[in-house]
Amino acid sequence: MKLLKNRIFLSILCIVIAACVSFLLLPRFYEEKSATVMVLRASEDIPAGTEITDNYLVNVEVGEYGLPQGFINDKALIVGKIAQTDIAKGDYFFPQKLGEFVVNELFDRIAGNNQRLVTISVPNIAAGLSSHLQNGDIVTVAVFLERASDGQDSSPQVILYPELKGLEVYSVENARTQDTAEVRKQQFDSQSSTGDPIPKAVTLIVTEAQAKRLIEAEYTGKLHLIFEKRGVSHE
Repeated sequence: MKLLKNRIFLSILCIVIAACVSFLLLPRFYEEKSATVMVLRASEDIPAGTEITDNYLVNVEVGEYGLPQGFINDKALIVGKIAQTDIAKGDYFFPQKLGEFVVNELFDRIAGNNQRLVTISVPNIAAGLSSHLQNGDIVTVAVFLERASDGQDSSPQVILYPELKGLEVYSVENARTQDTAEVRKQQFDSQSSTGDPIPKAVTLIVTEAQAKRLIEAEYTGKLHLIFEKRGVSHE
């Protein structure tokens, strides 16, 4: 204790500590801050939904100190991926910003096949197959006409257009535009749900010609779905 109270000793101790900081710690600190590394950044703005190619990547030398955690610096893990959000010029590439699809696998398949999505109204419970219709089902759309298309009086008729057979269901919504598949899942999990599994609108995967026929049928008659077979669920 007497030694610590000695002013000369305390002065020497402070000098030694300062020397250690100056000659040992500070150089290492600045060395770490001055170290550089090559990283991949966006060479330009990349809109969401864009497939990333080599042209969108640029190698930049940056200081290693203070780099964000978790960014991707392997070109093989970036090229070919789809931007899930807008990526600004100079941004790093993070896993959450990249994905395999624009929306999902099904949506990308529809776009790749040059198909369309068309939503039709379901006029009543029977027309929408009650609560049995599911995403992925294959259906035929029948058209009920109360009178002939020329306006003349005639007996009601049901028309089965060849192009409206074998259509795949993309989604089924109730009157509150809730996905009925999700409503059924909630009812199964919790035994209670405020949603209604009865469809009021059905979105179908179609060609351009089928889309045209469906729209014409929607405005000239009433549509009724006929179940063909259970397909692959899109849930």
